[in-house]
Amino acid sequence: MGKFLFWVFAGLTACWLTSCQKEGKSDSQGGTQKDSDEYYIDLSLRNIKFYEAYAVDSFLQTTERIHQYLLRNEKRTNRDMQLLRAQWMMARGVYYAALLGRPDSGLVYAKKAAHLMEQERMNPDLRVVAMTDIADFYRQTGQLDLSAEGYMQALAVADSFQTTTDSHIAISLGISTVYTFMADYENSAKWWAKCRELLPKMKKPDQFIYYNNVGNDYYLQDKYQEALPFFEKAASLVKDDPDKTWDYYTARANIAEILINLKRGDDARPILEEVDSFYRKVNFPILLYYINTSKIELALLDGRTADAIRIIREEKAPEVMIPAAKVMRLKVVEQVWTQAGNVQNAYETHKELHALNDSIQTANVRMQLSTRLMEYEHDKRLLEQQQEIEHSKMTNRLAWVLFVTALLTAILLFVLYLMHRRKGRMQALELRQQLIETRLKNTRNRISPHFIYNALNHEMLAQMDGKAVDFNALTQLLRRGLAMADTLETTLAEELAFVDYYVTIEGQQMGDTFHYEKVISDGIDTSQVKLPAMTIQIFVENAIKHGLRSLRLQEGQLCRLTIRVSRKDECTLVEVVDNGGGLKSDLSNKAQTGIKVVRQTIQMLNEHNHSSIQFGIGNRLLEGEKGCCSWLLLPDHYSYTIV
Repeated sequence: MGKFLFWVFAGLTACWLTSCQKEGKSDSQGGTQKDSDEYYIDLSLRNIKFYEAYAVDSFLQTTERIHQYLLRNEKRTNRDMQLLRAQWMMARGVYYAALLGRPDSGLVYAKKAAHLMEQERMNPDLRVVAMTDIADFYRQTGQLDLSAEGYMQALAVADSFQTTTDSHIAISLGISTVYTFMADYENSAKWWAKCRELLPKMKKPDQFIYYNNVGNDYYLQDKYQEALPFFEKAASLVKDDPDKTWDYYTARANIAEILINLKRGDDARPILEEVDSFYRKVNFPILLYYINTSKIELALLDGRTADAIRIIREEKAPEVMIPAAKVMRLKVVEQVWTQAGNVQNAYETHKELHALNDSIQTANVRMQLSTRLMEYEHDKRLLEQQQEIEHSKMTNRLAWVLFVTALLTAILLFVLYLMHRRKGRMQALELRQQLIETRLKNTRNRISPHFIYNALNHEMLAQMDGKAVDFNALTQLLRRGLAMADTLETTLAEELAFVDYYVTIEGQQMGDTFHYEKVISDGIDTSQVKLPAMTIQIFVENAIKHGLRSLRLQEGQLCRLTIRVSRKDECTLVEVVDNGGGLKSDLSNKAQTGIKVVRQTIQMLNEHNHSSIQFGIGNRLLEGEKGCCSWLLLPDHYSYTIV
């Protein structure tokens, strides 16, 4: 088996760039002052793009500029400065692992970045990228158990914070790759299938990782024919992208390795020369080590054992190399020494390979156990989360049931309130109807045939005595009485006019001893004062019929009836005063009916107003004369509308 290249950093940096921008920073310098936190954060984001395009010089220069700014501000710990430190640590870690082939050093910086992000509670997506870097660096150093554990921890954080799809894609690609490394192809197939479901949502760098690393999975199973289309697809994705030249030659190197194993040396040779030229131009020792392994394999395939030995002896191995790459090289070198007949070198190489395989195998066993445990913990957390979701759903359903029940109860209470209110209105209408009927009855009683007969008889006697006859007062009294019987309100002017007609007719029967006067205070416009209709008339009628008519006059005494209108506390006070000897307890039914009409009318109106009409009847003593006073207190701005 020969060399193979896994590629993860392109996807990690794409996710890294997206997460950094979600921290609230834009990828633009417009309006940003130099030597400020914002400027260097923008510079850090551009530096990620330098890495993606493999502009190594620009990447290193920018990283150093950021480092110097951090040194000048090492005592500052505001959020922007901490974000810049975390970004620089991540960039430093990727530099050591991907460009210098020192994943152990990259691991140190990635751990520092992840710790700082967790401490500062930075964007969860950015934290997941750092944790994914840590897991991948563990994989590169051969610590596959820690790599699997790191990926599972990153997955737990991604699930807890519901991070973006990009984060889950990077983690899924990493877990799949770890299973491939540990030769657990059953689980790797399961995880690559999950990645395939995410393929439509992947960006081009992630798609490249998917096709390249699935090809490696088939390669490690010696399924070279199945691996070849995946490497070719990976190369075609980035072929025409000038920023993805590095990815393109990575895929081409893997294609060459597959062709060698398929015994197609003539097809592999020009590809190896093309890739070798690129890697020598960028001077990347780690990948040149991979290419030389393929060259050794090609020399063996062509029967050029001497060329293979020359490559082995002339090449100086990098100080740091991924364990898997060492295994591949040792296998090829053992084949070379065996084919050359150098038993001693073949034996030494075999021992070294056996020791390295034992350490890797031990790590694989630990990783398998750790991975199973981590998967169990992950599945357990997912189950707990699902149970919490179901509990939340049940709580929400219960809350909705309670809400609907409360709503229906409120609607029922509202309907009952409306029915009660409607019932109250109906009762008010019935009361009003009864009141109107009572008023009509009371009016008919007051304007009775007996009253009309007496008035006509009085006029006829006056005519027989040769006096002038005037039926105008009676006619007006009848007309106004009938009109006022069907209304709840009238003006004080209309009420007093009605009383004047009534008093005129009654006064004619009482003779010259009857004295009637109205005293209206200055400033009172009786046409603007409203009151319940026929209220004053009832007071006047009771005063005449039950007080003045029965009064036994002494010589020189008059029957006096006075109506006073005055102001009192923003109200109009109307008083009906007589000297008829005072209120008697044995009032007639007619008088009681009149007072009942007044009381019911005022009670009904007061229920629909904030202020209240008040009335009363009582005895009075003035200048040695007993009498009665009926009064009515009318508030200003009183409403006579019953709804």
